[in-house]
Amino acid sequence: MATTLEIIDAVVGCLRTRLPALAVEYFPERPVDYRLNHPKGALLVSYLGSQFGDTVDTQYIAQPRTVKLSVTVVLRQLNGRGGAVDVLDLVRRALVGFRPPDCRKLKAVSEKFLGESAGIWQYAVDVASQAMLVEDADVDTETPLTQVTHEEIP
Repeated sequence: MATTLEIIDAVVGCLRTRLPALAVEYFPERPVDYRLNHPKGALLVSYLGSQFGDTVDTQYIAQPRTVKLSVTVVLRQLNGRGGAVDVLDLVRRALVGFRPPDCRKLKAVSEKFLGESAGIWQYAVDVASQAMLVEDADVDTETPLTQVTHEEIP
């Protein structure tokens, strides 16, 4: 089962491969101090959290997990080829259908304008994937099944 960091790493790797003209980075720990150094722009990948469904097994804890990620598009240009609006389409195209480790394919969830400051345009593209959370159980500590009764139902 892949860790959250492995899932984020896979998304960063996908974007670096598919969009090599932009910087692809992990979302900064201090966003207020972030400075765009790339001449065109950057894609900042962040983890938004997960939602968990009901357990699907009675012996072990196994829960569906919806993993939510966001890509902040930070660009010096708004319109035209290579502008923020164009890059939103490229990010969506790169990620929708991409399959992180131990997950289902990514799907688009939402997209929103975050703002403009000093000629730097920011949008967020949110994506999600389904995974399964399974407890880290001790092996061979359960009572083994020793007898099975087969009964036909008329």
